[in-house]
Amino acid sequence: MHEQLEILPTEGEEGRENPSRNTLRYIILGLLGTRPMSGYDIKQAFDRALTSYWNAGNSQIYTTLKNLNQAGLLEAEVIVQTTRPNRKVYRLTEVPERFTKDEFLTKLFFCGETSDEVALTHLREHRESLSKQLAHMEWARQQYASRPTRRPRLLEYQMLVREYKEAMLQADLEVTERAIARLEERQGHP
Repeated sequence: MHEQLEILPTEGEEGRENPSRNTLRYIILGLLGTRPMSGYDIKQAFDRALTSYWNAGNSQIYTTLKNLNQAGLLEAEVIVQTTRPNRKVYRLTEVPERFTKDEFLTKLFFCGETSDEVALTHLREHRESLSKQLAHMEWARQQYASRPTRRPRLLEYQMLVREYKEAMLQADLEVTERAIARLEERQGHP
């Protein structure tokens, strides 16, 4: 199963940008955090290692590289080649302290390039975020379930959506807790 990746908004859409839809941007930043790469290298990395999780076409990759370069997050160097077309190699202008949006799975995917301590930081932040979301879901469920309504069918489906979201958050929290425990055990502390 492939998730189709979203690209950065085109010029004039910045105000409507939904950072959670910019998975490709975070993946490219993560790949370039490991080493400078050309668009071709990035596509090869997708085909070798990422395609079972995320899929991106050449036009999406090159458009995102252009937008990241224009945003000042990347710099590009043209390498002149005599027997082939010139090659444009991209590198991060600086390693971002954190991505604009907490794209948790993308950050976790690249933790293999960092330390267990960095991974634990991401996992603990994610656990805290999930706990807050679950607390809010519980509050909302109690508030809405006890209210009288003139549209019980609508309320029933709204509550079903909340139940579904709560179950997803709970499953996410359980996996996160197991990952934290595994890393803490490897480091020798609870």
